[in-house]
Amino acid sequence: MTKRKSCHLLDMLAKLKDRRKDKGKRHPLESILALVVIGLMCGHKGYTSIATWARSQPALAKALGFTHKKTPAASTIHNLFKKLDVVALEETLTQWVNTVIKGRPDLTHCFDAVAIDGKTMRASQKSGALTSHLLSVVSHELGVTLTQQSVSDKTNEIPVSTEILKAFDVSGKVITTDALLTQRTFCYAIIEREGDYVLPVKDNQPDLLDAIEKLFQGVPDTLSDDTTHPILGEPIHIHETVEKSHGRLETRCLKASTSLNAYLDWPGITQVFQYRWTDKNLNTGEETHKIHYGITSLKPEAASAERLLTLRRGHWSIENKSHWIQYLEKMPPLSDAVLYHKSWQQCGIQHYPYYDLQGIQLSLGQSNISLQNLNLQLTL
Repeated sequence: MTKRKSCHLLDMLAKLKDRRKDKGKRHPLESILALVVIGLMCGHKGYTSIATWARSQPALAKALGFTHKKTPAASTIHNLFKKLDVVALEETLTQWVNTVIKGRPDLTHCFDAVAIDGKTMRASQKSGALTSHLLSVVSHELGVTLTQQSVSDKTNEIPVSTEILKAFDVSGKVITTDALLTQRTFCYAIIEREGDYVLPVKDNQPDLLDAIEKLFQGVPDTLSDDTTHPILGEPIHIHETVEKSHGRLETRCLKASTSLNAYLDWPGITQVFQYRWTDKNLNTGEETHKIHYGITSLKPEAASAERLLTLRRGHWSIENKSHWIQYLEKMPPLSDAVLYHKSWQQCGIQHYPYYDLQGIQLSLGQSNISLQNLNLQLTL
């Protein structure tokens, strides 16, 4: 067998226990896993898709340690993942991502804001998997999953959310979530770890919601510049954006205030805000309106109304893009091991064409529009 040179990703995957029987084993465990990771990076979301794509990548196959003329068939990959230690794979991939990040100081700013987001894995339920819900920590800018934990169901996100803060460096980061996690204990845990939060407020915190709603009732909806509260006389900071696309006109307006800081008994709170969204169909004239409220521990000098709007939109984009579970119902079920790290096709290389893992360039070819002619660097 040809001796393979050191590869950072391969070396980490090689530490996983191979549960396959020796008889009939043709390909190294780490080679198959690395192939799947890179295939997911390139937008291939099923066993057949990855196996077909791999056959057209002989240079990559050789670099990953495949010694047979043919790369693994779809059935080989499927059988491997059925026997894989899901938790160990998740930990290894998370460690790999964090190692890459530490070696890329130019990416540090991309992790200033992270979303804690939960998703139910419908496809894994269909395939009989025990884990049906995941709570993930995801970078707003890159869509990279920093860490994640399994949750028995969505209602258990609240206790797990405090525990997941121990799994990554919260200091200096802004945490965003959905309204379920807008809890005193969660906010206190973030502040205790020297982080900040920007959180929505809904009916699960009725007193908090009522106070914020009443504060902004006296502020005219038509304002688009900073003003003062008509009753309290205190500053109201405002930022508005207008975007036109595909026959629709979207207007987003965020108004922030510090007026309730002394009144609200909430850990770390320094501003409350109102977010108003209007969507107008330019063909029919029909309009849709939504109003949301929120709180943050970021002071006005650290987070203007413009930045708060960006952070909330960043969280919503993560909810939409970091999970590709919707694809899984259209193909044979993937195991939880693949589902755990669902953001590989968005793990930064679309934003940074040379994702440096200390080494040699490998052409991945035209795998999809966003990754055409991409060179991925691996340590070989």
